[in-house]
Amino acid sequence: MMNSKKRSSHLRLVTDEPKITYDAATFERYYRESYRTVYGYTYSLVLNRDDADDIVSEAFFKAARAFTRFDPSKAAFSTWVCTIARNLVYSRARTQQRRGTFNESELEFDFTTVASYDEEPDFNEDANLAQKLLAVLTEEERNLVYLKVYEELSNKEIAARLGMNASTVGTKLSRAMAKMRSAAK
Repeated sequence: MMNSKKRSSHLRLVTDEPKITYDAATFERYYRESYRTVYGYTYSLVLNRDDADDIVSEAFFKAARAFTRFDPSKAAFSTWVCTIARNLVYSRARTQQRRGTFNESELEFDFTTVASYDEEPDFNEDANLAQKLLAVLTEEERNLVYLKVYEELSNKEIAARLGMNASTVGTKLSRAMAKMRSAAK
């Protein structure tokens, strides 16, 4: 008897998933709602505005072409597009390594670009400090910090998104924060 209740509950949850219409207007709404998240995530990986612009454009183009395969019951739209963007970043890095054009110094922050985006001195100082602190982290650590701070995800949510254990996420975040504190001194 108990098993049938569980099954019917499960079936109800599956059938109650929101239906989406796979049309241009829906995609445009998702695009507007997720662009900042996808751009911020991509920038945190490449640390270069031009590269981030290119990758985000390509990621949304790929998402538009594959939009009918998007399943909102599996992940948020922004998560889906962030995954596409991350794969594009890794693909570009592999291509550059094969061609011998990959330069690790390109992954470092350009400290002069932030100041030109806002004229408030306090903002510029904070942005420069944040970039300097993030520059001491590995790509994985930057990714974790981005998800924790900017997307305000819990360790459990980060773990689910990245396919990691929540305690591993906590440990890696703690180490990343320690590195940033040490660099701030």
